[in-house]
Amino acid sequence: MELATYTTLCLLFAFLLNLLPSYATASVPTGMIERETKQQILASIPPHGQGSPVLFLTSPSGKYAAHFIRSPTVPGAGGLGADFCYVEILDASEPGAEGQSVWESECLAVSTINTCALVFSWKGLEVFDGSNSVWHTHDTESVDNNFLRTLELVDEGDMRILDKGGELAWKASDEPRAAQHCGMPGSPGLVSAAAPFAQPIGQGSGNLPFGQEEEGNGNGNGNAGLA
Repeated sequence: MELATYTTLCLLFAFLLNLLPSYATASVPTGMIERETKQQILASIPPHGQGSPVLFLTSPSGKYAAHFIRSPTVPGAGGLGADFCYVEILDASEPGAEGQSVWESECLAVSTINTCALVFSWKGLEVFDGSNSVWHTHDTESVDNNFLRTLELVDEGDMRILDKGGELAWKASDEPRAAQHCGMPGSPGLVSAAAPFAQPIGQGSGNLPFGQEEEGNGNGNGNAGLA
């Protein structure tokens, strides 16, 4: 009887240990994140991790949520088939499966074989393609060159970075971008879906290649006959 009880307790203990990582993963900071290391990783998404946004911060009321997202280039959208890793703030109170986009970081292409990471660093927020930094918040400066300490998401939907003295060093509303649809046709970071050579020569411009003239015969002499 005692052996059965001991075995049951061991199994229960092992079950609880397996649950601990899930609870840790499900814990999302509310309102603010304090930076404790030089490069503090907030979220990461491995290759082929598209379609699984990582929630890393919510506003105090829960109305706004900040996600780290990895999107592929849609076939036929142009570019070189890269992925895009970026930050998006959503208004969760708006209708829709995820909410309405109110702010995004820039659409910058990343490798399809590297893990993307979102880092809170001395530069502010920073996106890494493997070990290469591909984006960071612009003009993130402390008035007194103080240590950047706090990342906060307020109930107005704005994301802010404060230094250790509580002074504002950056805010998302100074870089207004939203609903860019990274990786979709016509989105920032992609070349035109139609390559320059995919249209008739000279269409849309007066500069023909190899010295040709409009309505010429292709030999650079216009409509003139052979000498």
